[in-house]
Amino acid sequence: MSLYIVKAMGGGNVLITPGEFEEPLESVLESCGKLVLSQPYVHSFRIYKDEPIDIDLDAFRHHKMLFRTTLLDVMCHAQHLPSPQNVQSWIDVPGDTSFADKIIIHRRAVVKARANPLFDWDALISRLGAKNFLFVSRLEGEWKEFGRKEVEYYKPADNYEHARVLKGSKLYIGNQSFPSALADALGVRRIFEVMTGIDRRHFAIDYASNAWYFATPWDCTLKHFRYLAKDNGHYDDVVTGESVHVPLEFHYNRMQTLRHEAHYYKSLLKQYVKVLCL
Repeated sequence: MSLYIVKAMGGGNVLITPGEFEEPLESVLESCGKLVLSQPYVHSFRIYKDEPIDIDLDAFRHHKMLFRTTLLDVMCHAQHLPSPQNVQSWIDVPGDTSFADKIIIHRRAVVKARANPLFDWDALISRLGAKNFLFVSRLEGEWKEFGRKEVEYYKPADNYEHARVLKGSKLYIGNQSFPSALADALGVRRIFEVMTGIDRRHFAIDYASNAWYFATPWDCTLKHFRYLAKDNGHYDDVVTGESVHVPLEFHYNRMQTLRHEAHYYKSLLKQYVKVLCL
Protein backbone atom coordinates (compact mmCIF):
# COMPACT_ATOMS: atom_id res chain seq x y z
CA MET A 1 0.00 0.00 0.00
CA SER A 2 2.88 2.36 0.78
CA LEU A 3 4.10 2.08 -2.80
CA TYR A 4 1.15 4.30 -3.78
CA ILE A 5 2.82 7.06 -1.75
CA VAL A 6 6.24 6.32 -3.23
CA LYS A 7 4.86 6.57 -6.75
CA ALA A 8 2.75 9.68 -6.01
CA MET A 9 5.79 11.48 -4.59
CA GLY A 10 7.97 10.78 -7.61
CA GLY A 11 9.66 7.51 -6.66
CA GLY A 12 12.81 6.74 -4.71
CA ASN A 13 14.56 4.22 -2.50
CA VAL A 14 12.33 2.05 -0.27
CA LEU A 15 13.80 1.10 3.11
CA ILE A 16 12.21 -1.31 5.58
CA THR A 17 12.56 -1.58 9.36
CA PRO A 18 11.28 -4.03 11.98
CA GLY A 19 7.68 -3.33 12.86
CA GLU A 20 4.58 -5.23 11.88
CA PHE A 21 6.46 -7.68 9.66
CA GLU A 22 5.86 -11.24 10.80
CA GLU A 23 9.11 -12.53 9.31
CA PRO A 24 12.78 -11.45 9.33
CA LEU A 25 13.52 -8.46 7.12
CA GLU A 26 15.87 -10.55 4.99
CA SER A 27 12.94 -12.86 4.25
CA VAL A 28 10.79 -9.84 3.30
CA LEU A 29 13.45 -8.74 0.82
CA GLU A 30 13.52 -12.24 -0.66
CA SER A 31 9.75 -12.66 -0.98
CA CYS A 32 8.92 -9.09 -2.05
CA GLY A 33 12.14 -7.92 -3.71
CA LYS A 34 11.34 -8.94 -7.27
CA LEU A 35 7.85 -7.44 -7.07
CA VAL A 36 8.92 -4.14 -5.52
CA LEU A 37 11.98 -3.65 -7.74
CA SER A 38 9.97 -4.42 -10.87
CA GLN A 39 8.21 -1.07 -10.41
CA PRO A 40 10.06 1.66 -12.37
CA TYR A 41 9.60 4.28 -9.64
CA VAL A 42 11.45 2.14 -7.03
CA HIS A 43 15.20 2.74 -7.28
CA SER A 44 16.28 0.34 -4.54
CA PHE A 45 14.71 -1.86 -1.86
CA ARG A 46 16.75 -2.60 1.23
CA ILE A 47 16.93 -2.72 5.03
CA TYR A 48 17.21 0.63 6.82
CA LYS A 49 20.67 1.25 8.34
CA ASP A 50 20.04 4.52 10.22
CA GLU A 51 20.82 6.65 7.16
CA PRO A 52 18.94 9.97 6.63
CA ILE A 53 15.49 9.63 5.03
CA ASP A 54 13.14 12.03 3.29
CA ILE A 55 9.73 10.44 3.88
CA ASP A 56 8.51 8.38 6.84
CA LEU A 57 6.08 5.89 5.28
CA ASP A 58 4.98 4.84 8.78
CA ALA A 59 3.60 8.32 9.58
CA PHE A 60 0.04 7.14 8.94
CA ARG A 61 0.11 4.78 11.92
CA HIS A 62 -0.50 7.63 14.35
CA HIS A 63 -2.65 9.85 12.15
CA LYS A 64 -6.00 11.09 13.43
CA MET A 65 -7.79 9.68 10.34
CA LEU A 66 -6.82 6.11 11.24
CA PHE A 67 -9.91 3.83 11.45
CA ARG A 68 -12.14 6.54 9.95
CA THR A 69 -11.53 6.07 6.23
CA THR A 70 -9.70 3.81 3.78
CA LEU A 71 -6.11 2.92 4.58
CA LEU A 72 -4.95 4.57 1.36
CA ASP A 73 -6.72 7.78 2.33
CA VAL A 74 -5.07 7.74 5.77
CA MET A 75 -1.66 7.32 4.13
CA CYS A 76 -2.35 10.22 1.77
CA HIS A 77 -3.46 12.50 4.62
CA ALA A 78 -0.30 11.64 6.55
CA GLN A 79 1.83 12.84 3.62
CA HIS A 80 -0.38 15.86 2.75
CA LEU A 81 -1.41 14.32 -0.56
CA PRO A 82 -4.90 14.63 -2.09
CA SER A 83 -7.41 11.98 -1.09
CA PRO A 84 -7.38 9.08 -3.58
CA GLN A 85 -10.08 9.26 -6.25
CA ASN A 86 -10.60 7.14 -9.37
CA VAL A 87 -7.44 5.25 -8.46
CA GLN A 88 -5.87 2.98 -11.04
CA SER A 89 -3.20 0.38 -10.27
CA TRP A 90 0.05 1.57 -8.69
CA ILE A 91 1.73 -1.84 -9.00
CA ASP A 92 2.01 -3.30 -12.48
CA VAL A 93 3.03 -6.82 -13.53
CA PRO A 94 2.21 -8.94 -16.59
CA GLY A 95 -0.87 -11.04 -15.78
CA ASP A 96 -0.65 -14.82 -15.98
CA THR A 97 -3.45 -15.62 -18.43
CA SER A 98 -3.53 -19.28 -17.43
CA PHE A 99 -5.64 -18.10 -14.45
CA ALA A 100 -8.07 -16.07 -16.58
CA ASP A 101 -11.07 -18.29 -15.76
CA LYS A 102 -10.36 -18.47 -12.02
CA ILE A 103 -11.71 -16.55 -9.04
CA ILE A 104 -8.70 -16.19 -6.75
CA ILE A 105 -9.48 -16.21 -3.04
CA HIS A 106 -7.63 -15.82 0.22
CA ARG A 107 -8.75 -15.73 3.81
CA ARG A 108 -6.65 -15.43 6.91
CA ALA A 109 -8.67 -16.39 9.96
CA VAL A 110 -5.93 -17.02 12.52
CA VAL A 111 -6.38 -13.34 13.46
CA LYS A 112 -9.96 -13.76 14.65
CA ALA A 113 -10.86 -10.10 14.26
CA ARG A 114 -10.21 -10.38 10.51
CA ALA A 115 -12.80 -13.14 10.00
CA ASN A 116 -16.27 -11.66 9.59
CA PRO A 117 -18.84 -14.30 10.64
CA LEU A 118 -21.49 -12.46 8.61
CA PHE A 119 -19.61 -13.03 5.33
CA ASP A 120 -21.17 -16.05 3.62
CA TRP A 121 -18.30 -17.76 1.81
CA ASP A 122 -20.38 -20.90 1.35
CA ALA A 123 -23.07 -18.96 -0.53
CA LEU A 124 -20.51 -17.46 -2.90
CA ILE A 125 -18.80 -20.79 -3.56
CA SER A 126 -22.09 -22.59 -4.04
CA ARG A 127 -23.47 -20.02 -6.47
CA LEU A 128 -20.32 -19.66 -8.55
CA GLY A 129 -19.12 -23.27 -8.38
CA ALA A 130 -16.15 -24.55 -6.35
CA LYS A 131 -14.29 -25.58 -9.53
CA ASN A 132 -14.07 -21.90 -10.51
CA PHE A 133 -12.24 -20.92 -7.31
CA LEU A 134 -8.56 -21.17 -6.43
CA PHE A 135 -7.11 -20.45 -2.99
CA VAL A 136 -3.71 -18.79 -3.48
CA SER A 137 -1.23 -18.39 -0.64
CA ARG A 138 2.43 -19.05 0.06
CA LEU A 139 1.25 -20.73 3.29
CA GLU A 140 -0.64 -23.99 2.74
CA GLY A 141 -1.81 -23.81 6.35
CA GLU A 142 -4.05 -20.88 5.44
CA TRP A 143 -5.82 -23.01 2.82
CA LYS A 144 -6.28 -25.83 5.36
CA GLU A 145 -7.59 -23.30 7.86
CA PHE A 146 -10.11 -22.14 5.23
CA GLY A 147 -11.66 -25.59 5.62
CA ARG A 148 -13.18 -26.08 2.17
CA LYS A 149 -11.24 -28.83 0.43
CA GLU A 150 -13.45 -28.63 -2.65
CA VAL A 151 -11.55 -25.42 -3.47
CA GLU A 152 -8.13 -26.11 -4.99
CA TYR A 153 -4.91 -24.66 -3.57
CA TYR A 154 -2.02 -23.01 -5.40
CA LYS A 155 1.30 -21.91 -3.90
CA PRO A 156 3.11 -19.09 -5.72
CA ALA A 157 6.91 -19.08 -5.63
CA ASP A 158 7.05 -15.49 -4.36
CA ASN A 159 4.95 -12.34 -4.22
CA TYR A 160 5.83 -11.41 -7.79
CA GLU A 161 4.20 -14.63 -9.03
CA HIS A 162 1.33 -14.04 -6.60
CA ALA A 163 0.79 -10.65 -8.22
CA ARG A 164 0.88 -12.17 -11.72
CA VAL A 165 -1.78 -14.72 -10.72
CA LEU A 166 -4.05 -11.98 -9.33
CA LYS A 167 -3.52 -9.74 -12.36
CA GLY A 168 -4.45 -12.55 -14.76
CA SER A 169 -7.50 -13.77 -12.84
CA LYS A 170 -11.21 -13.12 -13.35
CA LEU A 171 -11.89 -11.83 -9.82
CA TYR A 172 -10.31 -11.71 -6.36
CA ILE A 173 -12.13 -12.23 -3.05
CA GLY A 174 -10.44 -11.99 0.35
CA ASN A 175 -10.42 -10.53 3.84
CA GLN A 176 -8.11 -7.88 5.27
CA SER A 177 -4.74 -9.44 4.56
CA PHE A 178 -1.64 -9.02 2.38
CA PRO A 179 -3.20 -10.61 -0.76
CA SER A 180 -6.11 -8.16 -0.52
CA ALA A 181 -3.74 -5.20 -0.29
CA LEU A 182 -1.89 -6.63 -3.30
CA ALA A 183 -5.14 -7.01 -5.26
CA ASP A 184 -5.98 -3.40 -4.42
CA ALA A 185 -2.57 -2.19 -5.59
CA LEU A 186 -2.92 -4.17 -8.84
CA GLY A 187 -6.34 -2.65 -9.48
CA VAL A 188 -8.00 -5.99 -10.28
CA ARG A 189 -11.72 -6.69 -9.82
CA ARG A 190 -11.96 -7.39 -6.11
CA ILE A 191 -14.37 -8.09 -3.27
CA PHE A 192 -13.28 -7.60 0.34
CA GLU A 193 -14.62 -9.36 3.41
CA VAL A 194 -14.37 -6.41 5.78
CA MET A 195 -14.00 -7.08 9.48
CA THR A 196 -16.56 -5.95 12.02
CA GLY A 197 -13.80 -4.58 14.27
CA ILE A 198 -12.21 -1.17 14.56
CA ASP A 199 -10.43 -0.99 11.18
CA ARG A 200 -13.50 -1.88 9.09
CA ARG A 201 -13.24 1.33 7.06
CA HIS A 202 -9.69 0.58 5.89
CA PHE A 203 -10.86 -1.79 3.16
CA ALA A 204 -14.28 -0.29 2.46
CA ILE A 205 -12.92 0.89 -0.88
CA ASP A 206 -14.57 3.97 -2.36
CA TYR A 207 -11.85 5.12 -4.77
CA ALA A 208 -12.21 2.46 -7.48
CA SER A 209 -15.20 1.40 -9.56
CA ASN A 210 -14.15 -2.26 -9.70
CA ALA A 211 -13.86 -2.85 -5.94
CA TRP A 212 -16.63 -3.99 -3.59
CA TYR A 213 -16.86 -4.88 0.08
CA PHE A 214 -19.12 -6.45 2.70
CA ALA A 215 -19.13 -5.62 6.41
CA THR A 216 -22.81 -6.20 7.25
CA PRO A 217 -26.01 -6.37 5.18
CA TRP A 218 -26.38 -2.67 6.04
CA ASP A 219 -22.82 -1.65 5.19
CA CYS A 220 -21.74 -3.15 1.89
CA THR A 221 -21.45 -2.72 -1.87
CA LEU A 222 -21.68 -6.48 -2.36
CA LYS A 223 -25.41 -7.17 -1.98
CA HIS A 224 -26.77 -10.55 -0.96
CA PHE A 225 -23.44 -12.24 -1.81
CA ARG A 226 -24.39 -12.03 -5.47
CA TYR A 227 -24.79 -8.44 -6.70
CA LEU A 228 -22.05 -5.86 -7.24
CA ALA A 229 -23.16 -2.24 -6.91
CA LYS A 230 -22.56 0.07 -9.87
CA ASP A 231 -22.38 3.86 -9.99
CA ASN A 232 -25.68 4.16 -11.88
CA GLY A 233 -27.77 2.41 -9.23
CA HIS A 234 -27.73 -0.91 -11.05
CA TYR A 235 -26.01 -4.11 -9.96
CA ASP A 236 -23.93 -6.72 -11.76
CA ASP A 237 -25.09 -10.27 -11.05
CA VAL A 238 -21.90 -12.28 -10.43
CA VAL A 239 -23.79 -15.50 -11.17
CA THR A 240 -25.27 -14.61 -14.56
CA GLY A 241 -23.08 -11.63 -15.51
CA GLU A 242 -26.21 -9.59 -16.24
CA SER A 243 -27.00 -6.07 -15.05
CA VAL A 244 -30.06 -5.84 -12.79
CA HIS A 245 -31.86 -2.88 -11.24
CA VAL A 246 -32.94 -4.15 -7.81
CA PRO A 247 -31.41 -7.14 -5.99
CA LEU A 248 -33.80 -9.88 -4.92
CA GLU A 249 -35.09 -10.12 -1.34
CA PHE A 250 -32.43 -11.31 1.10
CA HIS A 251 -32.95 -12.74 4.58
CA TYR A 252 -30.29 -12.49 7.28
CA ASN A 253 -29.94 -12.92 11.04
CA ARG A 254 -30.84 -9.46 12.32
CA MET A 255 -29.81 -10.12 15.94
CA GLN A 256 -26.40 -11.46 14.92
CA THR A 257 -25.87 -8.38 12.76
CA LEU A 258 -26.91 -6.06 15.59
CA ARG A 259 -24.43 -7.73 17.95
CA HIS A 260 -21.56 -7.20 15.53
CA GLU A 261 -22.58 -3.62 14.84
CA ALA A 262 -22.63 -2.97 18.59
CA HIS A 263 -19.11 -4.44 18.87
CA TYR A 264 -17.89 -2.23 16.03
CA TYR A 265 -19.24 1.02 17.47
CA LYS A 266 -18.03 0.10 20.96
CA SER A 267 -14.52 -0.40 19.51
CA LEU A 268 -14.71 2.96 17.75
CA LEU A 269 -15.83 4.71 20.93
CA LYS A 270 -12.89 3.22 22.87
CA GLN A 271 -10.50 4.45 20.19
CA TYR A 272 -11.93 7.98 20.21
CA VAL A 273 -11.68 8.14 24.02
CA LYS A 274 -8.08 6.92 23.80
CA VAL A 275 -7.22 9.65 21.29
CA LEU A 276 -8.89 12.33 23.42
CA CYS A 277 -6.94 11.20 26.48
CA LEU A 278 -3.68 11.56 24.57
